[in-house]
Amino acid sequence: MNIEKHLSGLLAEQDCVIVPGFGGFITNYIPAGINPVTHVFTPPSRQVAFNARLRNNDGILANHLVRSLDITYAEAVAAIEKLSVEWVNILNKSEKVIIQGIGLIFSDKENNLQFIPESNINLLDDAFGLTSFSSLPIQKLGTLKKSSEKRIRTNAVSSARKLPSSLKWAVVLLPLAALSFWSAFNTNKVTNLYHNVASVIPSPAESSSTKTATPFAVNIPAAENNAEVIVPETVKEAEVIATPEAVKVENNYFIIAGAFGVKENADKLVESLKAKGYDASIAGQNRNGLFRVSIEGFSEMEIALQKTEEMRKGDFPGAWLLTLR
Repeated sequence: MNIEKHLSGLLAEQDCVIVPGFGGFITNYIPAGINPVTHVFTPPSRQVAFNARLRNNDGILANHLVRSLDITYAEAVAAIEKLSVEWVNILNKSEKVIIQGIGLIFSDKENNLQFIPESNINLLDDAFGLTSFSSLPIQKLGTLKKSSEKRIRTNAVSSARKLPSSLKWAVVLLPLAALSFWSAFNTNKVTNLYHNVASVIPSPAESSSTKTATPFAVNIPAAENNAEVIVPETVKEAEVIATPEAVKVENNYFIIAGAFGVKENADKLVESLKAKGYDASIAGQNRNGLFRVSIEGFSEMEIALQKTEEMRKGDFPGAWLLTLR
């Protein structure tokens, strides 16, 4: 039986698949992007990562082999354990474990496991048929417009004619000479024009009185027999202070303790975790109908990864992180 083929097929559907006694393979969503240097566009994908600490059997791979190969659960577990022992022996010999459709695993000089995923395989179904492509940078229209305007201005300046200095003085002095000649023979009209303009422009005394005048004239009747006169006060407009609404942050990262095909079993585990003080819940179902039990949920990925490592070192060595988008 080709367990590697079934393992790569499960990673296209599951967020985490564990090979008991060897480690767990986790898939992470990577959005589409563009390289600012090479200008290469890459489609969205699911990248595979490896965690050697996930060694407890979660039953996903074994149940898949039972359904696909029509064998018993004990036979499936035995086949997986045999494959796990073979991979461990290969690593102990300082050789590389090549898993078709997933990647390459080897030990470095410090005996730490290193995993290199295959770059030409995309496990995201929504990105089927999408490939990477490169595009040349596009010149902005604003740069072209500025260069054309600069060229036009240069041509206009070079083609303009320069007037002689004598003509410039003639253009300035001729209107003044004509105006003085006309005013000498029309003194009455000049006097009338002066009075008309003076009636429009207020004198300094009038302008000062205008500044001290009250902006509103209120007619108040005379008080009789020392009666009080009540003048209404100016009412200011009410200021409305807008209270910002509370922003609800949803959790996208959940630490999974296990997955169950029967919802009652999942509910029992949730009640048990809540009794221990955890904010446990059911984080939906996967494509195989298994109910995922979440220990806690977080909205920030860095905090979720830190809490996952702490729980793996504590009471939940088989816990893994689920990312919902």
